Amino acid sequence: MEYKTLLRDSIKALPESKRAARQPVSSYTTPDIYRLNYNESPYGPSPKALEALAEASKRPNIYPDWFSVDLKTEFAKLHGLPDMMHVCTATGSSSLINILGEVFLNIGDEVILGDPSYEAFRDTVNVAGGVPVMVPLDADMKYNLDAMYAAITPKTKMIVVVNPNNPTGTYVDSAELEKFIKKVPENILVIVDEAYLEFVSKPETYSMIKLINEGYEKPLLVLKTFSKAYGMAGLRIGVAAGKPELISYLGKSGAAWNINFLGQRMAAAALQDQAYIADIAAKNAVERDKITTALEELGCKVYESQTNFILFKVPGIENTEVYAKLAEQKVLIGAPVGMNRVSIGTAEMNDKFIKIMKEILK
Repeated sequence: MEYKTLLRDSIKALPESKRAARQPVSSYTTPDIYRLNYNESPYGPSPKALEALAEASKRPNIYPDWFSVDLKTEFAKLHGLPDMMHVCTATGSSSLINILGEVFLNIGDEVILGDPSYEAFRDTVNVAGGVPVMVPLDADMKYNLDAMYAAITPKTKMIVVVNPNNPTGTYVDSAELEKFIKKVPENILVIVDEAYLEFVSKPETYSMIKLINEGYEKPLLVLKTFSKAYGMAGLRIGVAAGKPELISYLGKSGAAWNINFLGQRMAAAALQDQAYIADIAAKNAVERDKITTALEELGCKVYESQTNFILFKVPGIENTEVYAKLAEQKVLIGAPVGMNRVSIGTAEMNDKFIKIMKEILK
């Protein structure tokens, strides 16, 4: 039998995913390998989160709170939202992205995306049978908001801005992004993915949750994650903020009810320890500057990052060769879009990365 005949039409026509998470290889590594390829935090969760883990681990026999009341309440409190009805949770922001396609997209709907940007969004559009409208970034690898606005057609259902962007690390000024959002027609859902916003060093930065708190009426959802600054990538916890009506529609997906008990308890505790997050961001900024300077001194083209990773181009060497030479010495980095991307680790990890890069470029 041809099992393909059983598939949904959009799945039959689905292009191959470019995401590392969709490749049929193990991503497990032994502790002696420096994983500077997945933008993970090398510091792990806050002490308060670890205390919550120790307590919660005594009760793995019970089901989680299906509605994640404590987690949503703490998130709403931190971000000034009126109540937890403005918050949806899911198993990682990737799961929230899948929910967006499941809940909002019809076959043929157009979704405007930056190119390159986080490939999960293109995947979910393709799965839903939608049409990804790819708008190239500018020469500095930043979002071209004017070009995105010009790409709007009567078929546009959604616009996505990942800020700061992955895999480029570049950032759109908050006031500029807010101005863009307010221009978008009211029949288009705007998604702002802020997975890396905690790492931004610019003092004038703010979350687009600000608009929700101000009563912004046009459709807007802001995505957050506990995988990056909060150091909980293995627990898969994502959060979306928006108007209660929009949030209620996300809740119709079964994927909005599946956060495990340990993750719920840890995330709720972590939100109460913002001093720890500020400390992580400060350490990251110091190491980010160190790596940027070292790569530039080696003659690399480095794109300005406001995240916990750096996109760079090594002159005269293929990005896959740079990846391979580092991997030989147990340092893993990324190799997207014809360039390389290195996550920012501890000082020790970063020093080893810089040392090997100097050897490669001798």
